[in-house]
Amino acid sequence: MFDLKPKTLYSWYRKGLSDYEQDKKEGRWNDKKINVVDQETGEIKKQRTVYIAKAENVGENMSIDDKVISGKSFTIMSNQDTGKIAFAIDSVKVEELRKGIEFLGESIKRIKNISCDMAPSYLNFCRTILPFALIIIDKFHVMSYIYDAVQSVRMHLRKEVIEQMPKGKRQKKDEGILTELELLKQSRILLSKSEYDWDSDQQELMNQVFKNYPKLKLAYNLAQDFKYWYDKSNATKSRIQIEIELFKWYENVEKSDLVDFKSCVRMIEKHEENIINYFVETKTSAKAERLNGKIQRFITNNYGTRDLDFSMYRIKGYFS
Repeated sequence: MFDLKPKTLYSWYRKGLSDYEQDKKEGRWNDKKINVVDQETGEIKKQRTVYIAKAENVGENMSIDDKVISGKSFTIMSNQDTGKIAFAIDSVKVEELRKGIEFLGESIKRIKNISCDMAPSYLNFCRTILPFALIIIDKFHVMSYIYDAVQSVRMHLRKEVIEQMPKGKRQKKDEGILTELELLKQSRILLSKSEYDWDSDQQELMNQVFKNYPKLKLAYNLAQDFKYWYDKSNATKSRIQIEIELFKWYENVEKSDLVDFKSCVRMIEKHEENIINYFVETKTSAKAERLNGKIQRFITNNYGTRDLDFSMYRIKGYFS
């Protein structure tokens, strides 16, 4: 038994132990296809497979996200309450998603809110196909954008320090300047945490960093201010009050003269309504992100996707 090759066990499971071959033969698997048609000639260029379309998994609170599997981009819609996949297709294009979602039938009318990132294709899909649902830009993606701005300020400062170093000393350990580089390096992870999560040593380190680099302290404070504005507890406030506090943050960014944060303001202004919608239901894509992680661990534990179709068959069985 222990002399069997993994390839042999995989073949046994695929062809005999699982119902994969029988389900394919009897039309219970890989039976949902959409045609991608050339708009000028009407010719069918290719087909897309709707791997999962389970109306019973559609609920009031849904999330839509992309996932790369075997080098292909998939769109996965999951239920935020149950964590189960309701829809999965090997495409991220709006027109193809529109055709594929038809396999869910009237069940999509149960959706009251849907969480997604700022990808234009998904926002367009939600607005046109799910006009009755409240669109919520995922909080995780917005905060990632904010923290990226802080890291960008840190990297600009690091570049300035390096440029001040004589070329001959860049590879040598100079007590003064390399200590500055080390401070900036060690602050990377701490800049994405709240101050109350730092221990005493980390607090001492960050005090030194902020003393040496006031611009980085300003960037950190702006990120934390936005994080406090985005806190779930603020959902009890009126929408007008929430908007007033956001506009005040915009003003503070303008006064800071930090270019990286000004680009954040432009991004937030562009998606302002859907970002503020978070305070209506306080829903995020946390379960969808965990689901993506579980799918990735599933793929890794199975040494990749030897056969994409069979892998999706198993993913359907495990996650829908």
